Amino acid sequence: MNFRAFGFLFGLVLCSPAWGQLEVGMNCVVVNQAGNASVSWSEAADPTYVFEAYVLHIFEPSSGLVLDTFSIDDPTDPANPAFVNTLYNANTTELCYFVVTEGPPGLYGPSSDTLCSIHLTAVPSINPGFADIDFNSPHIATTNFDSSALELTLELEENAGGWNPVVTMPDNGGMMSYAYEVQECTGDLNFRVTQSSTFGCVQTSNQAGSSISDELDPDPPVIGYIDVDGPTQMAVIHWAPSPAEDLAGYIIYRCNGSFQMAIDTVFSPYTTFYVDPNANVGAYPEFYNIAAFDSCFVNDAPDPGAASGFCASSLYMDAYRPPCADASALQWNGAFNIGSEITGYQVWADEESPSGSGNWNPSILLADLGPTAINYSHQGADFGSSYRYHIVASTVLGNSIRSNARTIEFSYPGSPAFTSLRRASVADSIGIDIIVDLDPNSNEIHSYILQRKRAVDDFFFDVEMQEGVGGVTLQYSDWDAKPQEMSYAYRIIAENYCSDSVGVSNTAHTVHLSGISDTELLRNTIHWTAYLGFPGETAGYRVYRRNQQGAAPQLLTEVPPGILTWEDDVSALLYSPGDFCYLVEALDGEAGPSGGINYSLSNEMCLTQVPVIWVPNAILIGGVNNVFMPVISYADFEHYHMEIHNRWGDVIFVSDQIGFGWDGTHRGTWAPEGSYGYFINVQDGAGRIHETSGIMHLLIGE
Repeated sequence: MNFRAFGFLFGLVLCSPAWGQLEVGMNCVVVNQAGNASVSWSEAADPTYVFEAYVLHIFEPSSGLVLDTFSIDDPTDPANPAFVNTLYNANTTELCYFVVTEGPPGLYGPSSDTLCSIHLTAVPSINPGFADIDFNSPHIATTNFDSSALELTLELEENAGGWNPVVTMPDNGGMMSYAYEVQECTGDLNFRVTQSSTFGCVQTSNQAGSSISDELDPDPPVIGYIDVDGPTQMAVIHWAPSPAEDLAGYIIYRCNGSFQMAIDTVFSPYTTFYVDPNANVGAYPEFYNIAAFDSCFVNDAPDPGAASGFCASSLYMDAYRPPCADASALQWNGAFNIGSEITGYQVWADEESPSGSGNWNPSILLADLGPTAINYSHQGADFGSSYRYHIVASTVLGNSIRSNARTIEFSYPGSPAFTSLRRASVADSIGIDIIVDLDPNSNEIHSYILQRKRAVDDFFFDVEMQEGVGGVTLQYSDWDAKPQEMSYAYRIIAENYCSDSVGVSNTAHTVHLSGISDTELLRNTIHWTAYLGFPGETAGYRVYRRNQQGAAPQLLTEVPPGILTWEDDVSALLYSPGDFCYLVEALDGEAGPSGGINYSLSNEMCLTQVPVIWVPNAILIGGVNNVFMPVISYADFEHYHMEIHNRWGDVIFVSDQIGFGWDGTHRGTWAPEGSYGYFINVQDGAGRIHETSGIMHLLIGE
């Protein structure tokens, strides 16, 4: 039903032109806390003194039913324009009122306009954090209502009896509503609506409310970017603040896969960044998320709202230098789920020269790259310097996102101050031992390559490689060499781990010994090649001789470095086996590392004198030469055999001892005088067999 039309009909029924001077207007309907409505209207003029009573009509606009009519005739003075409705509860619905003046029986004045109580409801909204406030205009049943100058004010009771305005709204003459965003954490909120009347009173609604709490969580902040602080290498999270009016702070989360762990609480709504001192941005991208919380704590602790659906990450860069190269390879990823698109990357580097000095030069821009770049190669770095790299990403919003830093030292392996080939010495005439002393101050591991060539050749070739570090002594054995045949030259090449040659040792030439025998003059002449390449100068040579197998060499002589030959007179050694073995020892003018004499041995070389056999041509029984026995020199007397044959070839005497000869007897009696054959077999010192045979004569004296 049209409320304004309803009031208008009442006016038509009750109005009488003769009583127009008694017309009244409605002032205010004020509802108290108990739901009683105090209705007031303007006083009727009564110039003819015909007024008898006010008749107050009450109807319910929602149903259109007239609830009651009150004749206010006690007193009949028109100066009592008010009524308190205690019969109908204005807390449950809106009630509308209009007044008609009454005179003598059958005579009525015109009807007033209609004015309704303001009925207010306040309930929690289905939208968390809000209360739905609904109320009616007091003029919903007023005919020809002009709302242009009227306003309604929604008020909230802060303290008992203390009301603060929430919002002022134009009076639309009908039903009105307002969504109140709850600022209070929890409690009983009490609302009312007021309207200042042009008649000087304040129209007041019922009071309504309930236990309404702030269940609306603050919106999560948007992480703009995660930066890395250059000096400290800590992650710095930057975000746009949450728009919530009751914002109280933020919860910082570190993400690990699907798991998010709260690492700190920021009790400030104005903070928009956080520094994580425990970040490990140098090892991997760090992921973070943030939730906001309002002032409504739970058990004295912040009650955070939901964080963003995705964790944002720092920009992570890795750098690698291939061994020995003057270039570094950089690659990066990260800056995921940030609040802005990346527009490009810059590659920066600080140079420390020399490395370890702490003398860092200002950062230089190495490259300006596009938004799809993920790697960069820095070429031409200076050896001996260190470079500290970082990446800076630019975003559409103008943010600069710095990555972690990586420092690479462009060191080049050093070289040892020296590599000393102490000696190259023949070992048992079947191989050559090489001993090398390394620089004791070289702390880097190097490869030491033994090279060899024949003394008469021009080029070396590799024999063996060993690794060594400062102060170590290396020992090589070259079993492929043939020291009996020739002299060899050796040297050591030092290489760093870049496979670059960084040093070469002295070159050592081994001693090769050779000689000849003079069997007529009974002399052995030996010659040897000079030893070259001692750490010091060659001081001279020692010549050793061994006369028989298994015997220890005996020192024959020591000669100066310019002498490379020696003649050995062996005529006084006729009764030796005849095999003479020689060894030459070259002497270094400087002592070795142990303090002893440094030396090099030659190969052992043996010369053999041919056995000399003197055989008598006759023996005289009873004479001076009465035993047939040869005289032998330079032979191995352990291997001797002699036979005597008669003219028919029969063996009549045998001896295997050099000092046991034939005395001319056979089977206990003298053999017949005459000619006899002999056969002698002897072995020289080198193991060669020498044989001789002939005819001797047996003579028998008187």
